[in-house]
Amino acid sequence: MSKIRKFSLSENTSSPVYGIGILTDEPGYKLCWLLNQHFPWNLVKSDDILVAGKESPITQTYSGFESTASLHPSVKLIGNRSKEGQWLTIFRQVDFLLYIPAAGQDTGYLENLKTSIATKVPQIRGLFKVPLPSFCYL
Repeated sequence: MSKIRKFSLSENTSSPVYGIGILTDEPGYKLCWLLNQHFPWNLVKSDDILVAGKESPITQTYSGFESTASLHPSVKLIGNRSKEGQWLTIFRQVDFLLYIPAAGQDTGYLENLKTSIATKVPQIRGLFKVPLPSFCYL
């Protein structure tokens, strides 16, 4: 069994963040469009996330989308699949990770957000709570 490696997405790991795994058949750009219709994040394509393994000569690239809204600058949508493999191998069923800063939200915020997403975006087949900040496994 290979060693678990962690990759941080946040420079400020002291502030709490939420993670929601999304199961959908939609491609990333369409999922962003659907989420932007109902939430104020204004997700747009950002640079792909590059992950290079120590023992592997292949660099894996995962699609990335970031919020450009001034109130939600840290919201990110990250693909879990690339041509080279999966990023969150523990959460194999997840197609995308929605990364949201907690920003003073109460503990019920995540459940309310999951319910809201499931209600407003029927193209999403499943939502999963992903424990953060130590979630990035390869």
